[in-house]
Amino acid sequence: MKFIILLLNILYINSVFGGTYKVEAYMDTTISGDTKLPDSRTYRTFSLDGMWKDSLGDIGTIKGFGKVESLSGEPNLEVMGIQTNEDGDKLWAIYRRDSTDVQVGGGGISTFLAGTGKFQFLVNYKCRFVARYLDNRNFTVIKCNIPDKVLQNIINYKKQ
Repeated sequence: MKFIILLLNILYINSVFGGTYKVEAYMDTTISGDTKLPDSRTYRTFSLDGMWKDSLGDIGTIKGFGKVESLSGEPNLEVMGIQTNEDGDKLWAIYRRDSTDVQVGGGGISTFLAGTGKFQFLVNYKCRFVARYLDNRNFTVIKCNIPDKVLQNIINYKKQ
């Protein structure tokens, strides 16, 4: 019986600390500027406001602002996001789309640029994200391969 409990604990620890950090965010989108050139190229600015949860049990708010444009002929999306958790720790990230179908969503790379509190350990990590849109709402999933030691630093972080 002790062996089974020990085995289950090891499997649980490996699943929690397996090197994957995941964030799910739900946001409302507000268009703040929109123009279309005579040759059908476009430029649009927008803001995002919503909630997030991560695979370590943290939750918080997320705000963002960005642009989607096709001035070069191909759609280009770039968003700056600021996550704030319940303790007031913040994480700033830039999201860049690498797919061309921006109407239905797509995926790209996010880079953590700065962080306070427990999020300081994520700075400079790059992650994959996928976003889907429905009406003026956005659902985004971010998945990162983060070393176990870094995840442990986040979990064990205590405010001074």
